[in-house]
Amino acid sequence: MKKIIFFVLSIALGMFSINAQIIKGDMNDDGTIDVTDANGIINTILGLSSYKYLEGVGNPYMIDNSKVVGTWYKTKSDFFTLNADGTTDYNGAATYKFLPYQGVIMFYNEQDKPVSKINVSLLNEGYMLCIPMETGVLTILTTTQPKQQVTSIQFVLSTLSLQLGQEMPVLAIVMPTTADNRVVTYESSDESVVRMQGRTAVAVGVGTATITCRATDGSGVKATCKINVNPKDLSGTDANGREYVDLDLPSGTLWAAWNVGANAATESGLYFAWGETRGYAKGESHTFNWKNYKWMTPGHSNEKYVTKYTVADHILDGVWYKDNVYVGTVVDGVTYKDLSRLLPEDDAATANWGDEWCMPTTNQIYELKDSRYTTTEWVTVNGVSGRKITSKSNGKSIFLPAAGSRYDSKLSNEGYDGSYWTRDLGLSSLRGSSLEFDDSGIVYFELTSRSVGQSVRAVRAK
Repeated sequence: MKKIIFFVLSIALGMFSINAQIIKGDMNDDGTIDVTDANGIINTILGLSSYKYLEGVGNPYMIDNSKVVGTWYKTKSDFFTLNADGTTDYNGAATYKFLPYQGVIMFYNEQDKPVSKINVSLLNEGYMLCIPMETGVLTILTTTQPKQQVTSIQFVLSTLSLQLGQEMPVLAIVMPTTADNRVVTYESSDESVVRMQGRTAVAVGVGTATITCRATDGSGVKATCKINVNPKDLSGTDANGREYVDLDLPSGTLWAAWNVGANAATESGLYFAWGETRGYAKGESHTFNWKNYKWMTPGHSNEKYVTKYTVADHILDGVWYKDNVYVGTVVDGVTYKDLSRLLPEDDAATANWGDEWCMPTTNQIYELKDSRYTTTEWVTVNGVSGRKITSKSNGKSIFLPAAGSRYDSKLSNEGYDGSYWTRDLGLSSLRGSSLEFDDSGIVYFELTSRSVGQSVRAVRAK
């Protein structure tokens, strides 16, 4: 048997009509009704006959034991049974007796001693109005199992954080498990941030939305949780432990955390001539000039004799022109024309770090320094000066050391200037496009002689 916890008779029982002022005057602050106040209330609810019965006047309408036989429900889970043979599971009692002329159901233990009683006020077909001795509270019992409504809903997590584009089930616990209708709905306060697909939250925009889970059984029970949607963060490391940073840029470009040839963000790394894959450390002997430049016509040291990467730039005395007509250049028997972007085999990032990496394009550099997406500041990290570039949307940043540049055999402006190659030519066949910055706060593009040694900051290859 499940012991009954009796509750206060509701004003809105559906089958009764009651004067609100009487109830208000007789109810206690906690919503209960004292037995001493019951007679007047019963008379109001049920009429004069029941009142007279409680006073011992009139012919009682409870005739025989069969009126109380059966299972009586207060709720779907709170019930007890009175059997025709006088046995019962109510309150642990062994037997019961119905005393119709007293309006009492008495319960006895196994030693035939009375242990409890219920004062019955009204017993009609299908329901019983009574006052159990233990509670002194008016209670309605029915022979029909009532519906069990949802009493509570609770989200497993009250706050969630998702990345843009992420999907995640939003789990809510519906109680009790015996509720007749445990179906719930989920809705978002802002579908431009989170859209619900059943119980799955789909992050469609950066921001915050409140998810409401509602019962559909008419109980009005609901619960809420908050979902914060953050920009997608694809930062990570490659198989060799090289880190890359997602600055949440429109192109989705992922920037390496340090220079090619370095092992930390504050290291200068190697210096490369544009289009060369062999780099040199700052203390390593090498002369960066046209004579030593890889893409130079053999036997020459003049920039007008560069090969492979050339465009129709109207530099008519360059070897890529013949009789004032652009013809390109021949390298190892292959003619190259209008080749303005480094091929993978001549890309310093790809050659040194693998196919997952490449040097940035001019457009990627423009985007990196675009004030709509990033902020830039001159900082010193572990004694190394350089430019810190920070995403406006997700707060991630990269640090570009002011590693200077190498002209001939000298390293110039280390600690004051930063020069970083792109993989694109700069308008002419003689110059590569590069990102330049200094301690004045200026970040700009430079068209630099291809033979100069500069830093390379890689990006993840698409």
